[in-house]
Amino acid sequence: MNIKAVAKIFNDTIIELSENKSEFCHCPHKDFTRKRKLNFENVIRSILAMNGKTLTNELFNIYGYSPTTPSASAFVQQRSKLSENAMPMLFKKLNNSFDKDLRYEGYRLISVDGCHIHVPNNPDDPESYVKVTEKEHFHNEFHLNACWDIIQGTFIDAIVQKYRTQNEDKALIEMVERTSFDKAIFVCDRGYEAYNNLAHIQESGHKYVIRIKEKGGRGIIDGFDIDSENEYDMYFELAITRKGSKEIREFAKECRNKCRCIPLNVKFDYLEPPNYKDPAEFYILKFRILRVRISDTVYENLVTNLDSNTFPASKIKEIYGMRWGIETSFRHLKYAVGLLKFHSRKSQFVTQEIYAGLIMYNMTIVVASCISLEKKKRKYEYHIKISVAINIVRKLLTGGVDPPAAEILLTRNISPIRPNRNCPRKKRAAKEPVNFMYRIA
Repeated sequence: MNIKAVAKIFNDTIIELSENKSEFCHCPHKDFTRKRKLNFENVIRSILAMNGKTLTNELFNIYGYSPTTPSASAFVQQRSKLSENAMPMLFKKLNNSFDKDLRYEGYRLISVDGCHIHVPNNPDDPESYVKVTEKEHFHNEFHLNACWDIIQGTFIDAIVQKYRTQNEDKALIEMVERTSFDKAIFVCDRGYEAYNNLAHIQESGHKYVIRIKEKGGRGIIDGFDIDSENEYDMYFELAITRKGSKEIREFAKECRNKCRCIPLNVKFDYLEPPNYKDPAEFYILKFRILRVRISDTVYENLVTNLDSNTFPASKIKEIYGMRWGIETSFRHLKYAVGLLKFHSRKSQFVTQEIYAGLIMYNMTIVVASCISLEKKKRKYEYHIKISVAINIVRKLLTGGVDPPAAEILLTRNISPIRPNRNCPRKKRAAKEPVNFMYRIA
């Protein structure tokens, strides 16, 4: 596929959405029925074209500084007519159009993680209100839960939550259960360590590789009688029950690697609260726990339900290492796409722009994959610089750059791929509120 074909599919998808606009409006028989410059299609394109400027200057830029440029007030009135499923549906349709179904050993590799998104200060939205420390000024945050295709490099699913009501486990389960393709491996960090999550992925027929806490960290591994110092790869068939009778507790204590009693306050969807008259009900969870060496002094503990014959410890380690790409993608979403500069305080509009950012990031990856860089004798291999490509692709898809010019610009902006680079993770700094007083002019 070439860049021209990508642009055509992108435009055709927006037109298709526009032709069925009654499904994506709050008032189907009223909204977007009159002939206006800011019709359904133009509102969608305008949201996708936004960068980091003020709303008025964004509109001037989008409409070429024309005297007939819509006012900020008119644009806000029109975008408020879009229902909450409009941008997610465009995101889904474009993903289906450009999905390459790339696989690793026959499996789709899907990294799942969450990302805090700092949104404009809004005292009237207590669900997104945040104040971590006494010295920190209050601010507002949303939480983006996302599935990222590791091989393809694009976001394939997302759920937007507010800070106070965020639930990463619930989001993971929802995204796993609505996964349409077969044979997937979900790769997650320590935040998703829970028997309930493992059970849901097992029931879905998919696989997982999840990092778990060290012994003593009050995680899954604490309940097992295993050597926590050296590398190992152990298989378990764990019988999980909610019945906490004396016999069950004694058996679970004696056979720590075979039975686990889950308290009633711990969520587990596949066992009902027990009745003292009824016999114990068990759910069998099958998995491996591995401890792999990362460096001379650093180890990681991983849990997986992949077969050890096809996926030995070395491959499990490789799969988990590939997860890091989602962290880089979140960084591009924030600092290159612009998910730190929103154009409204309203939750509805913030969510629209989050999905617009996901769409533009994905389209940048799709367009970049259409370009074959000339191979030269260099120290490193090169790839297209995503931070620059995002702006070029935004102009390509929303007007301003034609496909041949876009291809030339993209091939001129490349950066080397330096393998095995690492740096310590920085601690989360105190957040300041986002306001509209000072923006890019």
